[in-house]
Amino acid sequence: MKTTVIFLLVFFVVAGCGPVTINKPVPGKQSVAPDSVQQLKTALKATAIPDSSLFAFGNLYFGMKRNEVIKKNENRQHLGKYDYNFRYAFNGDSSMYQVVIYSDGVQVLGYDTSLKALYRNLAQIVETRYGTPVKHNSFPSVFDVQNAGKYLLDQWMKGNKQIDISLHENAMNSYSVLCEITHKTMAEAEKNKDLKEAARKF
Repeated sequence: MKTTVIFLLVFFVVAGCGPVTINKPVPGKQSVAPDSVQQLKTALKATAIPDSSLFAFGNLYFGMKRNEVIKKNENRQHLGKYDYNFRYAFNGDSSMYQVVIYSDGVQVLGYDTSLKALYRNLAQIVETRYGTPVKHNSFPSVFDVQNAGKYLLDQWMKGNKQIDISLHENAMNSYSVLCEITHKTMAEAEKNKDLKEAARKF
């Protein structure tokens, strides 16, 4: 009798514990490996960086709004051996489509020396990055610049990005070197917009 009672007690104790279960991973609730987290962070960071085809200059990208441009770029910078000034062109949505780098004005007496040095400095900087220009003209006489108003010396093309280096006649008989970095499609759209608005007046 005692043996039967003990057997029954052991049976009930074991049965009460229930079957032993092994925890299996639930689909959709698996832990994320540390390297996966890093990959996700890298992917998110990459989406925050503008398309490289929109790169304009330094931290500037075509399509940036006016207030961003002002915060991210100094209006006077030392490039190579000389200091240059910056200005920008924006479309009707206040998106930048052109960066203009220009030297201080040089009087006629310094045309063949100081102005030429400012030009060669900028041209060498761009050549270092983009190689030989697709267009190149010899350094002109002061009379050629006077007749043209703006005289193109070098041009580079990379996708939608166009870089022109020119000499420009300023007021008061002085001359500057201009380096215009332009997004061709955006600039063309802005130009056509002006033409269409003007055409409506006829």
